[in-house]
Amino acid sequence: MKYRFHGQLLATVFIALTSLAQAAPELLFSAAPDWVEVLPPVVSKRPAQGSVRVHLSNSQIRHWGKEQQYYFQVIMEPLNQQGVNEIAELNFSFYPAFQKLLVHDISIQRDGERLNRLKEDAFKLFQSEQELSSKLYSEQWNALYILEDIRPGDIIRYTYTIDGSNPIFARNDFGRLYLSWPQAVDRRFVKVISDKKLNYRFNHHTVPVSETRHQGNFAYTLDLRDVAGVLAESEYPYWHDPLNYFQYSGYDTWAEVNKWALELYQVDRSLPAALEKTLDSWRAQLGLEGAVSKAIEYVQEDIRYFGIELGINSHQPRTPQETLQKRYGDCKDKTLLLTSMLAHLGVESYPALVSSSRGRDIGRDIPSPETFNHVINLIILNDREYWVDATASGQGINIEHKGFFDYELALPIAEHTQSLKAMEPSSEKVASLSARIEEQFEIDAAENSAQLHVRSHFTHLKAEQVRQFFLSADSEQIKSSYTNFIAGYYPGVNANPEILYKDSLQENQLEVSEHYQISEFAQRHSARKIFSLYGSAIVPYLSKPQRPIRKTPLALAHPVDVLQSATVRIRGELLWQEELDTISIDNPWFTFTRRAKRLKNGLEVKYAFKSKTDHVEQQDVPQYLVQFKQLDTALQYKFWAKSEASLERSNSQEMKNLIKSLIRK
Repeated sequence: MKYRFHGQLLATVFIALTSLAQAAPELLFSAAPDWVEVLPPVVSKRPAQGSVRVHLSNSQIRHWGKEQQYYFQVIMEPLNQQGVNEIAELNFSFYPAFQKLLVHDISIQRDGERLNRLKEDAFKLFQSEQELSSKLYSEQWNALYILEDIRPGDIIRYTYTIDGSNPIFARNDFGRLYLSWPQAVDRRFVKVISDKKLNYRFNHHTVPVSETRHQGNFAYTLDLRDVAGVLAESEYPYWHDPLNYFQYSGYDTWAEVNKWALELYQVDRSLPAALEKTLDSWRAQLGLEGAVSKAIEYVQEDIRYFGIELGINSHQPRTPQETLQKRYGDCKDKTLLLTSMLAHLGVESYPALVSSSRGRDIGRDIPSPETFNHVINLIILNDREYWVDATASGQGINIEHKGFFDYELALPIAEHTQSLKAMEPSSEKVASLSARIEEQFEIDAAENSAQLHVRSHFTHLKAEQVRQFFLSADSEQIKSSYTNFIAGYYPGVNANPEILYKDSLQENQLEVSEHYQISEFAQRHSARKIFSLYGSAIVPYLSKPQRPIRKTPLALAHPVDVLQSATVRIRGELLWQEELDTISIDNPWFTFTRRAKRLKNGLEVKYAFKSKTDHVEQQDVPQYLVQFKQLDTALQYKFWAKSEASLERSNSQEMKNLIKSLIRK
């Protein structure tokens, strides 16, 4: 499951654009632009709470032609020392290749006196590649300003403008501005000026918008008072943003966005003669389907993922020949290379824009290029659609068995595209996290010990996840991970298990076998040793909210399909076990069954779990928790067993008691 991160209102602004080329950062100092409204603080009746009070958040953007200016004004007050610690460092992010940072004012008001705190030589400029861990380099810079002598009760003001926009956009009249944060705001002011009429919407709550026109420009103004903070909850679906925002765009249709994207992809798509010869050889040897699978595998595995997103390459792909020469590329580079290779094979394929962070939520967007942050392939083969992510790895060989990454909605970059397209898997099996787990317990009741053999079979998406783990971890890490998982249920497990795996790339399946020695297997209750089995393979997919009373949906793992069986052989006698009847739970969120039966000298318990949806609506969480509790209880199966020696002692004692009784008579 994916969760969105929201930057703090108070000290940071992040402009989500990429740079044109390496350039020295340009930090300037000036008065505010003459087109902006510099606002005073407001008097609010809201009581002061928390560590920081935000008196004013003022965002104004001006779009004309391909030029853009973004003005930001903040007035805030630390209410205690914790608040001072939170806001005493100001951090401004920008891309110097096409943006200039203009600082207008940094000051404080103390005891009714306005004190200038702007020192031009006090800024610390440094490069900050926040996305480098994700293999993306875009040359982002930060300007850090450390406020000195800040005390609770000071009124802190700062204003700045970021001038410039990415030239890759034929037009830049689109964006989104947040209207709420976890912090409450006394006054939130937003103004967007454009030389073209704009469309707009709100993420949650509609607020009044004043629309005016002056000298050919359109202005959209929002002036909100006493904006309540939004409770910070976790565990909500990645496609849900709990904060309200104002999205605007000069685009009217997705066809217009597609037209913009089509122009970016009009690059030289020719391939080297050697690669064309290789493709022809694959087709001759493997057939068309085999050659397509081989081409996908080549781009996914042999061309590493790394993106240097400078200038037009923030959105425009490099040529296939350049990507091949460097042997690396980002999503759009690898996607275009694969598209070109498939075109040589005579297979229809298109790059497709998606959002890896918002999924289905983009269906509510006003058309805009900012909706998307990723590119994948739409491949049409034998009249079937396949959605393939060229940046993925470890997906196996055959296109029929590659796991399906469900971004839910996409915009194929093709002449005929008019709207977003729903993504559907080529088959249900490739979209599911599917696992089949077989456990065999050999229990010695006298020694209270057990040997545990586990055989796990994973397919498609789940096989890819497990494969990545085995490819990236060493043997000690693998043993530690598996042992600690088992120890969560059986603390007496030996720390040196035997773990082996067998991989089948052609079918995209993977098998793992595990062997453990477990001491102190049973827990003692009233001088009895109670043994337990657990549906442990299901537990990682379950969601129990930290906050059951919620204002946001609860995210669930989906789609999940897990079967787990536990076969128990007992050296001793099984005296008691929980009910052997089938337990079934069926609700809007999942189905679950547990079946137990007696064997000649043991037990067999089978668990089956299948998810139905990826979330629980907030109003349904109480009912979900009732079902969750039933499931949680059913995942543990208990039984009582005695050793053979205990039985012999018991039988001997019974005989002695019988003899004593006869003598007395």
